[in-house]
Amino acid sequence: MGLLDRLRRLVGTGLAFASLGLGGMVLAATVFPVIALISGNTGDRIRRTQHVVHWSFRLYILLLRHSRIIDLDVSAIGGIPACRGSIIVANHPTLLDVVLLMSLNPHLRCIVKHQLWENPFLSGVVKSAGYIRNDLPSDAMARACSEALASGSNLLVFPEGTRSHQGEIGRFHRGFANLAMLTGTEIRMVLITCNPVTLVKGEPWWRIPDRRPTFRVADMGALEASDYLSYPYRSIGARRLVACIEERYSDRLAKNNG
Repeated sequence: MGLLDRLRRLVGTGLAFASLGLGGMVLAATVFPVIALISGNTGDRIRRTQHVVHWSFRLYILLLRHSRIIDLDVSAIGGIPACRGSIIVANHPTLLDVVLLMSLNPHLRCIVKHQLWENPFLSGVVKSAGYIRNDLPSDAMARACSEALASGSNLLVFPEGTRSHQGEIGRFHRGFANLAMLTGTEIRMVLITCNPVTLVKGEPWWRIPDRRPTFRVADMGALEASDYLSYPYRSIGARRLVACIEERYSDRLAKNNG
């Protein structure tokens, strides 16, 4: 990669990150208050906010692609855009994963770090869109997630809890499996890969790869949590369900890396 092209991509990446934060502030100060005024109830406000976030992220990804900062391959996207009322689990290799998935489906809610409620750039977004704090008591968390699913929203979960290391999959937490079995919700699996890797855990945003990265989002199909209810204890079924999903991700990543 030539020096001028590298400099162009570095500047473009910096501007892209700045625009992401500023865009959240602008929406929170202008669009979201209008949505709150015209919405008859909380459900209407959340649905309208989700659509604004979806189209904003679609535009953002479009700008990244047209600026030649990233490439995006969604040829294996499958049923992700039409998914409703499901728990969507995904691996978490990069900093762009949430943005990518929300640009592909307009009905996503997230369980997010409670610190975002105080973040000046993103607090307005997470509150207006009905996202769920990760520090809620367990009963309040289960109730909030169940209500989100019952309303037709998808619940986006990164079972690893944090970004994974390059080309690997971390151990999955069982919370999403317990919730799926409690509510009888479908689990749809999504695989995200990036080649060459960028925006990974522990790496600053300005350390860009030598060539433009290609992000790929693939639908890995769905599992019915009800199939694991035959075990004598829900905790056993949840462990078996998580083990099955971990194995599918490990096998798929091994094939991709092979």
